[in-house]
Amino acid sequence: MHKKKMVRIEFLILIILLVVVGFCFYSKHQKEKRTDVKIPILLYHNFVTTVPEFDSDNFNYINTPQSFEENVKTLLENGYTILSMEDLNNVNEGKSELPEKPILITFDDGYYSNYEYIYPILKKYNVKASIFIVTDNIGKEIEGIKYLGWNECKEMQNSGLVEIFSHSKRHIFYDRVPVRELRDDVIESYKLIEKNLGKQELKVFAYPYGAYTNETVRTLKNNGVDMQIYDIGMNNFKTFNKDYVKRINIPCEMTGIEIIEAINEN
Repeated sequence: MHKKKMVRIEFLILIILLVVVGFCFYSKHQKEKRTDVKIPILLYHNFVTTVPEFDSDNFNYINTPQSFEENVKTLLENGYTILSMEDLNNVNEGKSELPEKPILITFDDGYYSNYEYIYPILKKYNVKASIFIVTDNIGKEIEGIKYLGWNECKEMQNSGLVEIFSHSKRHIFYDRVPVRELRDDVIESYKLIEKNLGKQELKVFAYPYGAYTNETVRTLKNNGVDMQIYDIGMNNFKTFNKDYVKRINIPCEMTGIEIIEAINEN
């Protein structure tokens, strides 16, 4: 009896090993099958109707609604398919196919102008976008700049066109503080998001100032963050890593054709 039991155990171990090896081989094969396709993610910030003569940030973090609409129209006319972060995650997990010319649109900080000027454009063209909010700023006006309230966030999310994600609680350089502070701030920011907007199946985090370390990436991954956006640059589907996602910053009045040229140059 003892010998038969040992044989059964050894057989079970063999089956488990075969399943693990098979899964690893399948995952490797699926990754090797990935096409060499660029996945640009555009980054916008605040929007103004009149461009000032001077800007302390060299016009990198403001734009106009007219310019944004031109960008969307040009990208659509040139065959780009605008995806959401959820779409990208599903593609990465093999749940859906990647379109020939994918692109994503994101906004950082959670400015009220995203709702006032940009949300109507998203509805007009029926395109998706993601807004990364700083939860400490929700409902506030800081130095004359108004931020989104939870009601605007909820309306946009309920439309099915806009995803709301975390851009932290405090918007600080998180590579300069103990990693537990980042962990706690991101967890707290998502608690607030879920309290006001409902359960979020997909959690994405965009680092303020792109300030990250390998330790912060590991920590957030271990604490339920599905995707992390950390730097300026281009993603490629063949080598895509959801823990190190890159974006292209769109400065004031950059045209759609200039965006396409930037994509092709990367």
